[in-house]
Amino acid sequence: MTIDALCRVVDNYGDIGVVYRLARALSALPDPPRLRLVVDDLSAFSLLEPAVDPALPVQSLRGWTVLDWAGPDASGSPHGSRARSYADAYADGPPRVVLECFACGRPDWLEEVLFDDSRYRDAGGAVATRTIVNLEYLSAEAYPDEFHRLPSLTRSSSVRKHMFMPGFTPATGGLILDREFVEAVRLAAEPGPRRALRAAIAGGLGLSADPDRFWALLFGYERDYGPIVDDLAALSRSTPMVVFAAAGKSRPCVEAAWERAGRPFELVRLPFINQRDWDRLLAAMDFSLVRGEDSLSRAALAGRPFLWHAYPQGGDQSLKVRGLVERMRPFFGPDDFEPLEAAFEAVNDRIDDSPTVRGSERVSAMLEPSAGVRAGFAAFSERLLNNGDLAANLMTFLRGLV
Repeated sequence: MTIDALCRVVDNYGDIGVVYRLARALSALPDPPRLRLVVDDLSAFSLLEPAVDPALPVQSLRGWTVLDWAGPDASGSPHGSRARSYADAYADGPPRVVLECFACGRPDWLEEVLFDDSRYRDAGGAVATRTIVNLEYLSAEAYPDEFHRLPSLTRSSSVRKHMFMPGFTPATGGLILDREFVEAVRLAAEPGPRRALRAAIAGGLGLSADPDRFWALLFGYERDYGPIVDDLAALSRSTPMVVFAAAGKSRPCVEAAWERAGRPFELVRLPFINQRDWDRLLAAMDFSLVRGEDSLSRAALAGRPFLWHAYPQGGDQSLKVRGLVERMRPFFGPDDFEPLEAAFEAVNDRIDDSPTVRGSERVSAMLEPSAGVRAGFAAFSERLLNNGDLAANLMTFLRGLV
């Protein structure tokens, strides 16, 4: 099977990060599909995978074909050369299975081919069916269970479409269980291997970070990080720590709060790092504050205390957070769940900070977790692993259709 996976980079690197991760997981399966990745921002892709050349409209990567969304007739390209490259990429026939990631739509040149029955007619006049699967965003709310694998109409009876929903329950497609990350989580579960993993991560990234200290990661959106820094500072008085401030919107805010607090602990300012190193780093943490659906899935699978800072957008934000918290509730006793619930809600209780609005979140229950809290995060991770690999579940579904 050949799959054309389509991706438009809408916000930062989350969309392409998931597609890249999924491509890697699909290719690691025992009977992997051939992949063509059609991406609208190759520069963003190249930050996650430096082997990508943003200047090449068609290129080979890891055995995949990577194509620029702009297509064979993009303006400014040398006459004919770009079109020939695209023709070569589809030399074995037009697309039959299209994975439309996050309702990104389809480029005009691919749409024209996909809905042209004449390109799919065999010698006897029969027209081959094409399949579009819309891979949706990750959500812990109830609707993924209801919409997973549902069919929907297209403008042609020869082109069928289905939904495929990542999620946190067996009724969804699950999460991507890429081998390298799962192995890093396994290593991080025991003190000896975790220390070796941390030393390898720090050495590989050229960072000075003691592997024997408490490791915490802060990767959220813009806000006042004062309350969180205060709790980290309180713990640092008895437990030496290293706090990693991820590159992006939150780092200046974390730095400002750390300065106001008198630089109470070691702060490592992370550069933008590739996906493999980011995964290993996240797996090695004692505590993480993360944003975005991809980092949320990694933090949940890691089995260590974490908080999720959902994208600040009002009502939808609280629904998303409440959905996640309710998925976690069964794995914690009431006394352990109460501070966890309060911390998740407080981190997501406002759109932004102002001179008159400041957060009240406290994260000490996640930094010094009880045995029940630690066990709850580990059990939640185990359940997610048992739901199966989204890549394998997707291929099972596709092979049942095609």
